[in-house]
Amino acid sequence: MDEIRVSEVIGKENGQAIAFEPGESVVIQMPVEYINRIADMLKRSQDIFLLESSMPFYNRLTVREQLKFNAKWHGSGLAVENIIRQYNLEPWQKTRLSKCTEEIIQRMGYIHAMMSSQKNILAVDPLHSATVDNIHLFHKAIHQMKRMEKSMVIITQSTEEAFVLSSDILKLNEQGLKSVATDEASEEPQVTLKRLKAKYQDKTIFIDLEDIEYIESSEGKVLINISREKFVMEGTLAQADENLRSYGFYRCHRSYIVNLKKVKEIISWSKNTYSVVMDNPEKTKIPLSRTKYNEIQELLLHH
Repeated sequence: MDEIRVSEVIGKENGQAIAFEPGESVVIQMPVEYINRIADMLKRSQDIFLLESSMPFYNRLTVREQLKFNAKWHGSGLAVENIIRQYNLEPWQKTRLSKCTEEIIQRMGYIHAMMSSQKNILAVDPLHSATVDNIHLFHKAIHQMKRMEKSMVIITQSTEEAFVLSSDILKLNEQGLKSVATDEASEEPQVTLKRLKAKYQDKTIFIDLEDIEYIESSEGKVLINISREKFVMEGTLAQADENLRSYGFYRCHRSYIVNLKKVKEIISWSKNTYSVVMDNPEKTKIPLSRTKYNEIQELLLHH
């Protein structure tokens, strides 16, 4: 199987397909029901390696023994010693898998996909609860798999996690597969602004600017994010950008505006992939466009 028919996922007629292309990776954000449907469809496929959060391992084996077993089983030419070093497993190599942390088990899943004899990889929410180290290591695994001419389709329910993996992502909804749209309309800025008007359960509410963490454009709506809650805002993201720019807000990506006072740090995942980490309990990772990397650092020095 070299493709997934969109019609089988969304349950209605659609001529599109998600293709596995050798040496390429594609990142798609979609609802969890579609993720589960695709995973169930491909569990029976012999051609596709399914990388999920709970990978089958022999708990009695040590990390080194499991890697050797995988290499032998799949006929992989990857050297176990090199893998242990590259994926920072030296302290864990003699530890039984039953005693390993979730971070190490997740990392072993990345390596298992890389060692597999299958050329097509479907990664399901591979960054779910991932540490910063594991995000970096998954990027490394993607690059290594591309060099091995493996093809990867990465599916996730989180738009933010999708953008951590690629600056160009696709979305799958009931209308089908589409690129994430850019909203470039612009309006005249307002003179003064202290609060934003938003909708919440059919009520109009007013939100103080200082409470806002970030604003995102998603599925044709503009959403204000405040400590895990989302409120629908009137107007476009471009209008919000114009109105909020002089109040310490910055459009760090075509789909996101952040409150600079709520930014904790900036992380570079790869040459073209960056995130702004918000200062909230979830440490939400907001995508940062490559062209904005230097500018936002300058702005953060003054906030």
